[in-house]
Amino acid sequence: MCGTLISLSLMGLAARELSAVYDTGQILFARNAVGFLIVLVIMMRQGVGIARTQRVGMHALRNFVHILAVASWFYGISLLPLAEVFVLESTLPIWVVLLAVPFLGERLTKARLAAAILGFVGILIILRPGLAIIDPAALIVLAGALGFASANVATKALTRTDSPLTILFWMFLLQLVASAVFALPTMFVPPQAMWPWVAAVGLTGIAAHYCTARSLALADAGLVIPLHYLRVPLIAWLGWLLYDETVDIWLGVGAFVIFVGTMITVRAGKR
Repeated sequence: MCGTLISLSLMGLAARELSAVYDTGQILFARNAVGFLIVLVIMMRQGVGIARTQRVGMHALRNFVHILAVASWFYGISLLPLAEVFVLESTLPIWVVLLAVPFLGERLTKARLAAAILGFVGILIILRPGLAIIDPAALIVLAGALGFASANVATKALTRTDSPLTILFWMFLLQLVASAVFALPTMFVPPQAMWPWVAAVGLTGIAAHYCTARSLALADAGLVIPLHYLRVPLIAWLGWLLYDETVDIWLGVGAFVIFVGTMITVRAGKR
């Protein structure tokens, strides 16, 4: 999960830089093209067996939800401060805890229920409905967090029969085809200065998903996914350092409430 956190933080920076020349669909295509090329290289070394699965339908469903979530995330990154995007997206553990009960058969413990409640309180503090104008982009990012949670629950289910590399193969293949439909008509070769960011958005994508799949294969989703929150202080620092972004008091308080709920879940899981 530490590998996931670092990779997703770097992916956020790459997406922010690419948003200067590419729209959301084009960034998605660049990410999936680089990721799929890497998977093909791995396949050349390990054989075509990594593509073998009996659950194509589950892969298709997972990736339909996941590509919408990634698009929401990239869209938010292009418009909102990085810290706000990551805080809203860090509500993912709340949705995972709730979805893992009916779909994975995991227990809804008191600690996980408390984390979910505190997470919702944190969202209300950040968005302040009725007291402040809610940016539509923030709601899109929040919906994307629900999509990421659904994809993570599907990933947990897939790890019972498929390897992380198999999950990655189908993810990048299906999402490359889907993103090509929207991106190719307007796609263009980026300026030379942007090529490192194109490589980064693909490399970090495959690294993040491999690490996530491995962690979900080793432990309950309700335990490992809350660690996603720990990238919030990292991205807030990077946003301040690179883009002069600041964090207001409400974002800080809401983030702290979500963090407390996350730590309750982690400590209970450790026990």
